[in-house]
Amino acid sequence: MSARRPTIVLTTVAVILATVAAVLRLVVAPNATKLPGDTDQTVHYAGEATMLDSKALQSGDTAHALRSGIPVTADRRVRVMSTHGDTAVVEDVMTVHAGEQSLPSPKTYAIDRESRKGTSPPASTPAEPSRGALSSAFPPDAAQDDSYTYYDATTRSIVPVRYTGTAQRQGRAVNVYEIEVSAPVKDPAVLKPLPAALPKKLVAGLVPTLGPKTRALLTPASLAALPDPVPLTYLGRSTLVAYVDQQTGIAIDQTVNRKVVATTAVANASTPLLPVSAFTFEITPESSRDLGDKAADAGLILTLLTDTAPLALIITALVLLLIAFILGRRRRTDTSASGSPATATAASARGATE
Repeated sequence: MSARRPTIVLTTVAVILATVAAVLRLVVAPNATKLPGDTDQTVHYAGEATMLDSKALQSGDTAHALRSGIPVTADRRVRVMSTHGDTAVVEDVMTVHAGEQSLPSPKTYAIDRESRKGTSPPASTPAEPSRGALSSAFPPDAAQDDSYTYYDATTRSIVPVRYTGTAQRQGRAVNVYEIEVSAPVKDPAVLKPLPAALPKKLVAGLVPTLGPKTRALLTPASLAALPDPVPLTYLGRSTLVAYVDQQTGIAIDQTVNRKVVATTAVANASTPLLPVSAFTFEITPESSRDLGDKAADAGLILTLLTDTAPLALIITALVLLLIAFILGRRRRTDTSASGSPATATAASARGATE
């Protein structure tokens, strides 16, 4: 029994190591890719804006109604407020700073912690209707195809996400995705400060500042046919380009173009008049470097859990099994060798007796 003990111990340890490797690869690693319950991340952007000067517009100063080239910064904070099994309630706040103005836009999403897609919120929890679509983050190991959709909070619409290829950001391999939105504005917070109509005289004064296509449509005859005041609707247009780390799903870089355009019906066709706001910004270099560092750290942990540690444990288990096999074979050989003389002696004794 004592001779067999090392073989049994080595085999038992090998089985334990293989089991631990399987648990790491199949249980721990997938759990590590879920959106953490303590997620709290702020990303900084910089760019410029075109904004409607409501005071100039109301006073009839149409030449200065639009202020362009305004330097802006923006802070986007995404944090998990609570988790409910595989669902996370996420607060996503984009605050734009233009001069002395700060324009926060808080949104709440219910997100599947694994796929990062919108899901049903917990009972009594108000959330954006983003079911099935991405909103605040991409998943780890994101698909390199057009299979995703994106929820736009300004228009409350779900639009396709277009995969455009790969690139490098901060020394990391990234997937590049492009999102385009063009739909009526439905966010009450965006619509609230915007006028529902403008005096016809004011619209006529704006015509020289409008684009050539709109000026061609707003002839004196078409202007005369418009009601007074002229009713307005608003169109949200956005283009987002995200550079998403292939391993962790972290958006290391991003460019954002958002525009809200006032429109009206001219000759029974919706006609854009002027942008009431337009923002163009991208992640600052400092934030991009910070996001790249976070992706590298998270990627190292995922590699350890998914590949390195399980592989090391499996190799160790195989070595232990090999040693156990060698020891077992040696024991059997020794037993066989020691048993041969005894057998021969017994046979001789039986022959002499006969």
